[in-house]
Amino acid sequence: MELGITAGAYAKIERGESDPSATRLLQIAEILEVDVAVFFHDHPVPLNNAQDDIKKYGIATQREIENIHQLILALQKELESLKTEIKSNKKVGK
Repeated sequence: MELGITAGAYAKIERGESDPSATRLLQIAEILEVDVAVFFHDHPVPLNNAQDDIKKYGIATQREIENIHQLILALQKELESLKTEIKSNKKVGK
């Protein structure tokens, strides 16, 4: 949808039945948040060490996985705090 083409047209590009223009290739790279050079290598090659978004884990980047991990840790901490508060309230209520 972000490209402004049909799913069928995009599928043809993916299957190699249609060659995208350079402009379209740049659009795809921007949407996927990768350097356009990754389309020309068998294995993505980061342009510098700071660019960890190239390392994919399924459909998520390493940075996205790390963010999810941090959210999970924060939720676990909040859950423990709530459990402690509930136990404290039960003792006071007895």
